[in-house]
Amino acid sequence: MKPIQICQHLGQGHIDAYYDELSGKEVRAVLKAGGCSVNVPETAYTQSARRRAWRKRFDAEFGGGNDQLALALLLEWLMRHHRSMLVDYLDFLGVKHRQGETDEDFCATRDEAKLREGVAELLKKYPPAHVATYLLLVGHLQETPVFDQTPEVLVSLGMAADAAAKYVEAHKVSYKPKAQRSPTPMITTQPAA
Repeated sequence: MKPIQICQHLGQGHIDAYYDELSGKEVRAVLKAGGCSVNVPETAYTQSARRRAWRKRFDAEFGGGNDQLALALLLEWLMRHHRSMLVDYLDFLGVKHRQGETDEDFCATRDEAKLREGVAELLKKYPPAHVATYLLLVGHLQETPVFDQTPEVLVSLGMAADAAAKYVEAHKVSYKPKAQRSPTPMITTQPAA
């Protein structure tokens, strides 16, 4: 699931809460990473005025489906404010890490049953939407179908149980590992005669 889809399923309430946890400096970093301008009107003297201007820009870009902005928001929110969840999951899996950061593609080195067992462990300790956000983002970044095909994660994201079951079945049919995907065709132009 792409970051923008994660955000759409979370809903406005969760996105507002995630955004509100970020400092002004973090909001600027998210906007820059999402390819957005961080300039504000000259009349925006206060932090609250700057945050309002940035929020309008953020909402407009989100409404337009800016996947890079969604990715930046989720990464900043996780790494700056919810690192303990990352640490707990990696510790549960036995993955070597530095405060929740690892270079190991642990979705490829751990079996699916263990990855899914970790979902239940996280759900005992953290809000369901936070767990779903983290795991679906991991799935996206490590290009694994495990979490997209785990109904508990999708329900935690805010999907109804029947919608989650349909999503899992559709994902099983449509997902192709990277090695099996057809290459993107190159577009060439003919030289002008």
